[in-house]
Amino acid sequence: MSILRDVNINLTVEELLAAQKQKEHRPGLVAAARKAIALGHTLLAPAAVYDEFEVRSVVGERIELAANGAGLTVGPMAHLLAPAQRLLVAVYTIGPTLEERVRELYEAGEPLLSYMLDCVGVMALGVVGERLRRLAEERAAERGWGVGPAISPGSLVGWPVQGQRELCALLPRADIGVQLNEYCVLVPHKSVSLVIGLGPGYETHQVGSVCHYCALRDSCWRRRENE
Repeated sequence: MSILRDVNINLTVEELLAAQKQKEHRPGLVAAARKAIALGHTLLAPAAVYDEFEVRSVVGERIELAANGAGLTVGPMAHLLAPAQRLLVAVYTIGPTLEERVRELYEAGEPLLSYMLDCVGVMALGVVGERLRRLAEERAAERGWGVGPAISPGSLVGWPVQGQRELCALLPRADIGVQLNEYCVLVPHKSVSLVIGLGPGYETHQVGSVCHYCALRDSCWRRRENE
């Protein structure tokens, strides 16, 4: 088990506005974006806890792990992990403080800055996730293996959010201040779990996405960003 905290997050005004599909960079938007980025840097607390687990077998919809009889019931998309000999499993977050400030700003009558700051949080969380993806690629490359896509409970079709229970049981998520509530939602809300398969059976060496399998494919802002 390892904990990652040294994640360098440097967002620019241009990146923030582009992510929101803002074609006209009006002075008010630019000022709000600049202020949100500066404020965000004082509030972000990126962290991740992750570990590797040996895969014993893939039977139907379930991935059996060698560690103490643990496993993941991934659902009909379990074939995405069939080539894996090991899984990189992670939970990551940017901490609770930014979310709290977003709410305070909205309640104080500053919706634009609140929205911009929330977007900073989403993008920062994406940076942490990208760091973990690169880590998976590096570990696979050291063995001469490939990697599968990054998948998560609640976003992959057939793997409901209740799958967080099995995944989170594999990691000491409290070490980075993340809890699982009664609805199987990670708290702080800007937290994510993921699984990436590593093995010689994968043909690609870059962690891909499963957007076409995603339960959120019709509403995802990242997908709209790339259209």
